[in-house]
Amino acid sequence: MNYKEALVYIDMNLKGGCNPGLSRIENLLELLGNPHKAIKAVHIAGTNGKGSITAMISNILKKGGYRVGTYISPHLQSITERYLINGGKIEENVFADYVAIIKKNIDKMIAAGKERPSQFEALTALAFLYFKDMGIDIAVVEVGLGGRYDATNVLDSIISVIASISYDHMDILGDSIEKIALEKAGIIKSNQTTILYPQRFEEAERVIEAVCHEQQTSCIKVSPKDVLQRGFGLDGQIMDYSYNGEIYRDIKLPLLGDHQLLNAAVAITAAINLRDLGYRISEDSIRKGIENVKWLGRLSIISKEPLIVIDGAHNEDGIHALSKALEKYFHDRNIIMVIGMLKDKNHRDSIRLLAPMAKVIIATEPASERALSAKELAREAKDFCQEVHAISSITQAVEKAKDVYDSNSIIVICGSLYLVGELYNIISNENKA
Repeated sequence: MNYKEALVYIDMNLKGGCNPGLSRIENLLELLGNPHKAIKAVHIAGTNGKGSITAMISNILKKGGYRVGTYISPHLQSITERYLINGGKIEENVFADYVAIIKKNIDKMIAAGKERPSQFEALTALAFLYFKDMGIDIAVVEVGLGGRYDATNVLDSIISVIASISYDHMDILGDSIEKIALEKAGIIKSNQTTILYPQRFEEAERVIEAVCHEQQTSCIKVSPKDVLQRGFGLDGQIMDYSYNGEIYRDIKLPLLGDHQLLNAAVAITAAINLRDLGYRISEDSIRKGIENVKWLGRLSIISKEPLIVIDGAHNEDGIHALSKALEKYFHDRNIIMVIGMLKDKNHRDSIRLLAPMAKVIIATEPASERALSAKELAREAKDFCQEVHAISSITQAVEKAKDVYDSNSIIVICGSLYLVGELYNIISNENKA
């Protein structure tokens, strides 16, 4: 099986979507020799920020000298981005070899009359087998969706991290913040430590605390009062963080947005607690881990002239963080907004929040069957912005934004990770040409 054949198998033979339950991945992992049981892991759930926190913790551990396996989802450009060892992607031919192993064992399951694993379950089993074979010291694993029934929750993690909890995937996780929080809290294991991001909703915090109490787990709540921003600009931020009587001063963070300061505080707290468990993590490792972190598609500046920022925010909490950052960093510029969203997201509220900030809006479409049409998005935006264009092609939409651009402007491309991923692919192809 080569790489292209592996992608075809994943797309054509394995179902996407959400199918609650852990029995399928447990059956598959048993056939693979239960590789997940050989892995020590930090497990990260949440609605927003879990990817950034995953990247920061991974980088801190790497700077501490550990061989770190990082599992993330979704990917922006290539599925190989999901499987990282010390920041390096799995090679395409190696990925194909592991897909062949997964396929062989799924075929055994089907022959035995067992239910076929979902696409995400198969990809997650692949991650655990790959990490075990590569002899990693520790894994940092991002939950795919929810927590309790997510395929990653077969792990017996040593630390759990709960990032910001907000409304998203309500058809699957529940129609209240309490129900959503309870699903996220499903990753909390007994007699471990759980690190909690400062929650926007008190109800979410109460649910996490209650589950920690039931599991006899220590709940460490990061407080915004312990985080001090000492400076910020387009190249990043400088922060102080106080924890347990220690002050980590003048930490450089290359990611933009106040929410990233809190994500960094969560990552530092997790690192300190890993140190308490015996991991060799110095203050220098923490500093260098944060200072050198990279996380694409989140308030990322991809061009200085013209000034272009891209952000994959696609739910209420993410859009709120994006709007705050635009006001803080770019209040003196005219915003040209290229926006594309999925029709099953809360696009009306997102447009209501973002559109009044823009001088020009160019509605476009992500590369997805679930995309909201550019025309419909433009109709919604016209209630909040005088100049609105509908251009379905992201390439042509960006070209239109560049035509409108002047030295007092900024181009903001946002609304969907699918849109961000497509843009990165366009940039990559242009660089190859």
